[in-house]
Amino acid sequence: MEKEKPVVSPQRFVELMNERLVKHPLFQEGMHVYAIPQHTDHPRSLICVGPRGTAGVCTTIENIVRGEFEVFPEIAQEWHRPGPPQHAGLR
Repeated sequence: MEKEKPVVSPQRFVELMNERLVKHPLFQEGMHVYAIPQHTDHPRSLICVGPRGTAGVCTTIENIVRGEFEVFPEIAQEWHRPGPPQHAGLR
């Protein structure tokens, strides 16, 4: 029988991911994970920002943390890709 995993909130899940992210050997300055929408108890997606190659590192960290913890309420295991930056003069 498999041991039950500790349950963490979505906010704690993101904190754990960021704690692990900075310890990953491929971590680069600027890598960061956050949930959207922010400041809610029920985020629906994760965003990983940083230089090229960030998405693969974030996915690896997500799988490790999900292997150790249950997230409740659940955040979809699907990454939201941020669009290009919006420039005020280009609207």
